[in-house]
Amino acid sequence: MNRIGLMHPSTLTGKHNAETSALYQAFSDHVDRHLNAANNTFRLPSTGAMVGQFAILLHSPKIGRSYLELSDALRELPGLNPRTREIIALVVATNERSAYQTYSHGRLAMQRGLTQNELDSLYAGLYSHSFTEADKAAYAMARELCVSSGPLSDRVWNEAVTVLGREGAIAVVHCTAFHRYVATLLRGFDSQVPAPGERVESEAIKTE
Repeated sequence: MNRIGLMHPSTLTGKHNAETSALYQAFSDHVDRHLNAANNTFRLPSTGAMVGQFAILLHSPKIGRSYLELSDALRELPGLNPRTREIIALVVATNERSAYQTYSHGRLAMQRGLTQNELDSLYAGLYSHSFTEADKAAYAMARELCVSSGPLSDRVWNEAVTVLGREGAIAVVHCTAFHRYVATLLRGFDSQVPAPGERVESEAIKTE
C-alpha cells in the first residue's frame, strides 16, 4: 500500500523494535484522540497495520516522533476552527493530487461541518459560495501558497489578517506548510487509499 511497506503490530516485538512499537502506540493514541479513527481508515481493521503518513513514518521513528510533536503544536495555534483547518488540508491535498490525503481529510471535513457540495467545490479547485469569510480567506492563502512561487502576495496576506486576525493568518501558513510536507511523503512513497473492503467505514456497515 506504499513503496516501503506496512508494519503489522504483531511483528513489532523484541528489543530491536521497541522504538517502532512505542511509536505505533503513540500514533494509535493520536488518531483515536484527534482524528476520529472509528470512521476513518488510519489502521487496517484486518491487521491493525497503519496506513497513510503514519505507515511511512514508522520506518523513521525519530522523524515520526517529531511529526507528532509538530502536529500537536499546530493544533494549539489560535485563530482557526477545525472546519477551516480541513479546508486548508483539502486545498493542499487536491492541488498535490495526494489521494490518501484527499480521502482522509474529506471524511474528516464532513465530520467537522463541511457539506458534500463544499467538498466537491474543493475537489474542483474552487471555493464554495457557502464558505464563510474566514473560510474564503484561509482558502485563498492556502491556494496561492500551493499554486504560485515567490512570496505570498500582500493582497492575500492583508485580507487574511483583516478577516482571521494576525494569529489566524500565521496559523494558515504553518498549516499549509505542514500539509504540503505530508503530501510530499504520501506522493513520494506512493501511499494508496485502502480498497473499499479494507476500510474502517466498510467494517462499520457490516456490523449494522
